[in-house]
Amino acid sequence: MQKVLLILLLSGFFAEAKSQTIKGVVRDQLTDSPLNYAIIYIGGTSLGTYSDADGRFELDISRFSSLPVTISLLGYQSVTLTEHNSDNIYKIYLSTKIQELDEVAITGKKVGIWKSRLRIFKREFLGQTENSRDCDILNENDIRFSFNSDSDLLRASCIKPLIIRNKALGYTLEYYLDQFTYIRYSRVGGETGNLSETFFAGNYLFKDYIVKLNDDEKRYIEDCRKKAYLGSRMHFFRSLYLGHLIKGKGNKIILPGNDFPAQSFIISSKTIIDPGAIISKTDSLSGYLRHEGNLYVTYKGMSTTMKLRKDSVFIQKDGYFNPYDVVFQGYMSDQRIGDLLPFEYSLK
Repeated sequence: MQKVLLILLLSGFFAEAKSQTIKGVVRDQLTDSPLNYAIIYIGGTSLGTYSDADGRFELDISRFSSLPVTISLLGYQSVTLTEHNSDNIYKIYLSTKIQELDEVAITGKKVGIWKSRLRIFKREFLGQTENSRDCDILNENDIRFSFNSDSDLLRASCIKPLIIRNKALGYTLEYYLDQFTYIRYSRVGGETGNLSETFFAGNYLFKDYIVKLNDDEKRYIEDCRKKAYLGSRMHFFRSLYLGHLIKGKGNKIILPGNDFPAQSFIISSKTIIDPGAIISKTDSLSGYLRHEGNLYVTYKGMSTTMKLRKDSVFIQKDGYFNPYDVVFQGYMSDQRIGDLLPFEYSLK
């Protein structure tokens, strides 16, 4: 089966930020009344805070000051700030979230249909790896689906944040799902086959509960986290930024293990290539991958094709990349929510 994954794990584009602490107030767009208990966070991390009874908030973002800040609240559309600085007091207006999909009570025959669609959703959203099989969506009954039989298009929506407990990696995720689509193709380019394409977008916040576990459980989880990291998208983009990769012929790149000592790209002739040939760094934390066409990445014999939608893709030293600009096929496309790690993670 050939699968294509168009995966947007974090919504919002990069913009250079000057602030270390962001301040503001969250209000209802229609009534202008303050909204308490809105969550203000850096997606993909465990960094977040809540608005108070007057809708006010302050969040120290020193560690991730160049990443987008997202504001979410149950029943409202999320808002992402791509530009922020400490000189402003932000007024954030949230609009009510409209449930676009079927809200009819799930009874009778619909229960079986809903369960079959849920199985597809969990397979495509959580993934099919060992870690993903240790994931539970604690509020899966809140998910709604619609299916277009003419196009074989399945859509999913959830007006509440998905609460995902990953027992293998020791995290709980609060995932605000903006969009999920899954489509099957019976014929592509004149060829028949079981082909599919998955797309999902949203923001998410990690909560680490490893400190509550005993020593044996901690060792098991650390081992699972290491296995999830090595060969992952985060591993690749961190290595890419640092130049810890081997460059083969053409557009082929080899992603080595965590013990690789080189500081530059190396081609098959062992000629050292300055990483600046494809990485343009804007500061000590971020830069741009500049490349036309596809990249072919291999890790321990497992291959990934990276289709770049632009000739300049924003990346960060911590592994963040602009997800709107890259499509994955192959090994890295199999890594879904069940293998996610926060940007705070470091290989021990």
